[in-house]
Amino acid sequence: MSKQTLSVEIAPDLLQIKSMRYYLNKWQPDFVSISNLSRFSFDNIKQCASYIQKALNIPVVIHLTGISHNKREIDESLKILRQNNISNLLLLRGDKHGHIKNDFPYASELVKYVKSKNDKFKIMGACYPEVHPEAQSLVEDIQHLKTKVNAGCTQLISQMFFDNQKYYQFIKETNKQNIKVPILAGIMPITEMQTVNWLKKIKMDIPQFIQNNNDLKQAGIKFTIEQINDLYKNNVDGIHLYTMNNWSATDEIIKNIKRSELNE
Repeated sequence: MSKQTLSVEIAPDLLQIKSMRYYLNKWQPDFVSISNLSRFSFDNIKQCASYIQKALNIPVVIHLTGISHNKREIDESLKILRQNNISNLLLLRGDKHGHIKNDFPYASELVKYVKSKNDKFKIMGACYPEVHPEAQSLVEDIQHLKTKVNAGCTQLISQMFFDNQKYYQFIKETNKQNIKVPILAGIMPITEMQTVNWLKKIKMDIPQFIQNNNDLKQAGIKFTIEQINDLYKNNVDGIHLYTMNNWSATDEIIKNIKRSELNE
């Protein structure tokens, strides 16, 4: 039997993380993923990762994007991470905006390159239950996903979704393609209008509870708890919570979710 996992993603704000360390100590997630938001430098990210790993004894996962970095820059990042004993990576293509470079036009090529440089890195990748916006179909999208897994991804984290049925259909298709790595369900709580507006901007399907709700925070927490518990009940490998550093809302959610054991 194996335990269903719970992990969280946070932004690399070191002062905030230090002041809110109580929550991370309380939750004891299986790992903390540190997002590479453009307003934070790689040094910010590295400092946060080192603090969480050394001071809190929680494994960390660092995001690296291929489309905005060349081989020399990736080599330098890998060197710094190894010097700081950070070995878990989430490798992404990245969004097509800003200065685009040509060494890694696809995430699978970045995965393959990192594996060729140092096979001691544990590599995670992203997947899309609602289908990648550039894919023609779910089947095509999962065929590309299999290429990424074959290149060296040992675990996947999904983009956020709000309809669990889409996730279950996605898992069925990955099984058909013989993708056997753990797939963590990426869950983003909707607790403020800023998140709603961003989801509308990127054309995500958002849940009905948002309409005419006078207490968005509590309604969002309730929806997320129910969504996660349904996923755990239906044998999801794990949950990855996109916290957006909303510590109190995340705490309320984690207090009310129920993991179980999985048959291996």
